Amino acid sequence: MRPILTTLHFPRRPAWAARARMLDRDAMSPQRLLRQLLQQASPDDVVVLDGGIGARDLYLDRVAATLLARRRDPPTVLMTDSTWSPGRGRRAALRALDGPRTHYCVLSSSERESFPRHWGVDPERVSLTPFYWTLPDDEPPALSEGNGVFAGGDSLRDHEVLVSAAAEVSAPVTIATRKSRPASVPDNVQWGAVSPEAFLEGLRSSAVVVVPMLPGLVRSAGQQTYLNAMALGKVVVVSDVPGARDHVVDGETGLIVPAGDSRALAEALQWALDPANGPSVREMGVRAREVALTTASPDRYVERLLEVVDSLPR
Repeated sequence: MRPILTTLHFPRRPAWAARARMLDRDAMSPQRLLRQLLQQASPDDVVVLDGGIGARDLYLDRVAATLLARRRDPPTVLMTDSTWSPGRGRRAALRALDGPRTHYCVLSSSERESFPRHWGVDPERVSLTPFYWTLPDDEPPALSEGNGVFAGGDSLRDHEVLVSAAAEVSAPVTIATRKSRPASVPDNVQWGAVSPEAFLEGLRSSAVVVVPMLPGLVRSAGQQTYLNAMALGKVVVVSDVPGARDHVVDGETGLIVPAGDSRALAEALQWALDPANGPSVREMGVRAREVALTTASPDRYVERLLEVVDSLPR
């Protein structure tokens, strides 16, 4: 088995803890973490880095990948969560960190096909590792009862479409976002930023969780929100963008609507909130929870990641 050096901190996942030398980014400064990575990485290692780390953390993992790729005898590098939007400057940045021993994990089957094309990477160096729910309990309690609609998150969300759809439902709609409030929203909409604890409570106490995404996306987003909701037994309404159909079966474990279509979104919310559909809604929530706990758990993500690590050429 390949030795692993990583910034992915999964101490509660026994399979990962048994294999990986984990560097905890929360326990050290970015500068020290970078030094530790560069000092400890050997040519025999698979260095597993988080491609989702952004500006707040100085893109540290991508910087580390760039420096490691420039070594005469580099380690194998595996970038997880490579959900990047292509662009001219960004492609140049990827060329800087790319190398024959650099591999990438994406979060959706759509990106498994599009990532090599957009970024000019050999498809053999791209693997699919679908995302997982991130609730604090290893097996979150099923809470299928609730009230109203909850929508949380900022990344690539289509709040304009959601506000239009909210005007056509009678239930309260909470939109938890740091984005600026529009000049006019329906009376049933509560808009504003919330704490992580209030965000989780919003998931728990809602009847329906909606994740409206912008149309035309080439990368996945929003999985954490709808997978957490599914693990809690909630009915989710998700835009048809990359990643959605990897986790949600329309009409069975949730509802998928065309991105950018406020009418379709309103109809899906009306169906899910209609008391006459209560038995079907509850059954959908039960199936969603079963899928989330079996195929989208943190343990399953770690298993897939280890399978990728062990498949990499030496």
